[in-house]
Amino acid sequence: MKKLFIAALALAAMLAQAQPRPVVGAYVLAEHGTDAVDQLQPGRLTHLLYAFLLICGEGQRAQDGAACQGQPAFGIAPHADQASFSAAFERLKKRDPQVQLLASVGGWGGSDPFFHLAASAQGRAAFVKQATGWLRAHPVFDGLDIDWEHPGSNGAVNGVALGSPADAGNYVALLQDLRAGLDALGRDMGKHYALTAAINTTREQLARMPMGRAARELDLVFMMTYDFAGPWTKKAANHTALRSARPGDDTSLEASVANLRREGVPAAKLVAGVAMYGRGFEGVKADGSYARPWPNEDGSVPFKDIDALAGMKAHYDKRTQSWAMVGGGRFVGYDDPRAVRAKLAFARRAGLAGVFAWELSQDNGEILGAMNAAQP
Repeated sequence: MKKLFIAALALAAMLAQAQPRPVVGAYVLAEHGTDAVDQLQPGRLTHLLYAFLLICGEGQRAQDGAACQGQPAFGIAPHADQASFSAAFERLKKRDPQVQLLASVGGWGGSDPFFHLAASAQGRAAFVKQATGWLRAHPVFDGLDIDWEHPGSNGAVNGVALGSPADAGNYVALLQDLRAGLDALGRDMGKHYALTAAINTTREQLARMPMGRAARELDLVFMMTYDFAGPWTKKAANHTALRSARPGDDTSLEASVANLRREGVPAAKLVAGVAMYGRGFEGVKADGSYARPWPNEDGSVPFKDIDALAGMKAHYDKRTQSWAMVGGGRFVGYDDPRAVRAKLAFARRAGLAGVFAWELSQDNGEILGAMNAAQP
């Protein structure tokens, strides 16, 4: 019996090792420096995403002109901090060889070149060549994350409106070409290169991008289940709620998963988004209308500063299972560690790949700790 018991324990250990660890990911913004990377302890993250690589060529941002000088069409320009980040990532890999490092491309404000490069086979080929060449030159990275905001409409973020129905097919074609290019690079380098995407999850956006087809090329889909409320919305609300406040409202994690499952995206590829920051409003009335964003023009408050908000108290909303700091006509919705644990429990029940957060330097360690909770 003792031998059978020992054998059973050994088999259970082998099965446990065979099961992939749930995703615990986080983005780190280049402009915020390398401190958050250097302070990471081994085992805290499965995926760290570096935001963002700059795309040169048609649609490039005006402020990237100097960095893009001499770069080919749809090439990748280095950030001013590229060398320091590469060194920080190499130090991290020595401490934690299992962490996956992904280079994210695009982002809000940096996605305009996608509308141009994805529109033709030549443009896609040029970008794939440049992106895979960048990865070859930076072997510490394990793949690419495509953060095209957003196929069908860029919201005229840089003063030029871009987007058309053709973006739907172009998005899929770009991911297909990237998957082929990364597989070819992987054969040369002897490793698998991941391809992921960060996406807006509302029904409005999903009508513009065929995620069921797109997901076939992707290892993971990072659901940006935050920024559901902010200066761009008419009402004050928690920007990263687990559940929607009203039937039919899809501004929540739960509704986002339902949206993507209807599109045919496997639950096992979906990663739930967590916010390491709040969104605030001032002059909030009973009907949710407000006078202005607070405490700054975009209403953003790093989680590490939430407790320092004077004259405000934490309030839990059972309906949305979300937290806010309230007081003096002000409302700051955010992800409390308790809300993160609830999201983690939901992700497990729904069979999701795991959770990720934007953005690492805004945390004081409590949110990341909650994302690593063994039990909800």
